[in-house]
Amino acid sequence: MMIDKRLVNSVPDAKKFVALTVIFRTLALLANTAIIFSVAGILGSKGTEWKTETIIIAFSLCIKLICDFLSSLTGFKSSSSVKKTLRSLIYKKLLQLGPAYQEQNATAKIVQLAVEGVEQLETWFSAFLPQFFYSIIAAVVTFVILSFLNLPMALVLFCCIPLIPIAMMTVQSIAKKLLGKYWSQYANLADNFLENLQGLTTLQIYQADEYKAKKMHEESETFRKITMKVLSMQLNSIIIMDIVAYGGAALGITAALLAFYSGSLTLQNAFICILLSADFFIPLRTLGSAFHTAMNGSTASKNIFELLDMPSQKKGTMNLPSYKEGTPIYQTQNLSYNFDRTVLNNINITIQKGSFTAFVGKSGSGKSTVAKVLSGIYSKYAGSVKLNGLELKEINPDDLYEHTTYISHRDWIFAGNVRECLLEGSPAAKDDLLWKALEDVQLADFIMEQDGLETQLLEGGTNLSGGQRQRLSIARALLRNSEVYIFDEATSNIDVESEEAILALLKSLKGKKTIIMISHRKENCKDADTIYTFENGNLINSTPKAMEESK
Repeated sequence: MMIDKRLVNSVPDAKKFVALTVIFRTLALLANTAIIFSVAGILGSKGTEWKTETIIIAFSLCIKLICDFLSSLTGFKSSSSVKKTLRSLIYKKLLQLGPAYQEQNATAKIVQLAVEGVEQLETWFSAFLPQFFYSIIAAVVTFVILSFLNLPMALVLFCCIPLIPIAMMTVQSIAKKLLGKYWSQYANLADNFLENLQGLTTLQIYQADEYKAKKMHEESETFRKITMKVLSMQLNSIIIMDIVAYGGAALGITAALLAFYSGSLTLQNAFICILLSADFFIPLRTLGSAFHTAMNGSTASKNIFELLDMPSQKKGTMNLPSYKEGTPIYQTQNLSYNFDRTVLNNINITIQKGSFTAFVGKSGSGKSTVAKVLSGIYSKYAGSVKLNGLELKEINPDDLYEHTTYISHRDWIFAGNVRECLLEGSPAAKDDLLWKALEDVQLADFIMEQDGLETQLLEGGTNLSGGQRQRLSIARALLRNSEVYIFDEATSNIDVESEEAILALLKSLKGKKTIIMISHRKENCKDADTIYTFENGNLINSTPKAMEESK
């Protein structure tokens, strides 16, 4: 019903802790039963032979307390194992998908699965799963004990057991679709919240924060209503299970009292039957309370496995071959790419080693998509893309990323200092190389005026101007000393001084490195050897002269 074999097998370390939890709870049940029998023995004695029963009660109580503590401990270890294992699986899957993970997933959804989704499964393993197996064992053990005392009463209790699983299965079938909507709305809300948080400054500048707040409120209200429906469904299911559990216990107690009045049960045995009747349904009642956790966990596991099962492009295993003189460093044939629409349509380009190539076109023309394919960020392309004569998909990603560096106008600057930022490009670089990179992007004087390489950077480099951030990210990229540099709109949204510095740098790299520049401004590409012009996903021009004539 609620046991997902794949989920259980995905966390092998947790299985032993679940088994230990069940064992400890069973031992605690037996100890509690021994206490009940001992108390009944005291009631049935003449008042002078309590010593043995008292010792048994004290010993059983110690055993029960120890087992309760150990079951809590193994439950904690089970939940820790689940969190570590599942988050590792998600992390490894993202590594497997590589930079192209954004082709298929929203970042907020992944964060939600790795945090809230895993938390739900942690509770599933530590609370529901042990309780599920323990409830079965407890019912069987208690039935066997009661059958020796009064078989008809034991059968009355046993016949009530299937009612709780039937109620749970009924609720599950009703709740399945509702929980699917719950998690979908949850993911949308998380995605929008993250987006609004990242764009909060822009919203305030345009005074659109109130509008977005209203939209968030509407989405939150929708999520609240779905959450209330889920809680209402869960509470109703608990009420139904309580009726079954307490009603069954009442039937058992009634049967025990009738047997006592009829003389078929002694006072001592009637006392045992009454207490065991009350305890008979407690594990099943607890299972019913944990049932909503199981439903949330099942939905969360479905979403997690959808992520883990996402097909990823087969990574290449071949080392990048050495460049052969006279052959293009990049060559594409009928390169096409689709999201929910055609973004690139049969693109054929040739890029020579050491050349300066420019891709130009309006926003949405497809030029940036080509750049991301060439750099290995987008891997689900159709057609052929060759680097040094070898198909891009066959190249080991580590070789590809070492050979090619992609720089966008939104490269992230991490909090820290300038030295730490630059060392991300080359961890072994000495200070003189760091200063050389800063000089190449005409940023050395500014950094020198601050605290040198110890100049502190805020998250995202927000204490720098847009142009300074861009030049710093380019300096970091230069330290990688890659063969190919792809600059995606590297001069957009920055000041004229920074733009001139970057363009001068690109011109100086010409002949030393293979430079690919993506820009929507034709005048920035005057020094390019070849200019490819894109429009609506099509390549419409590929000669500098034609570009000049079109001005």
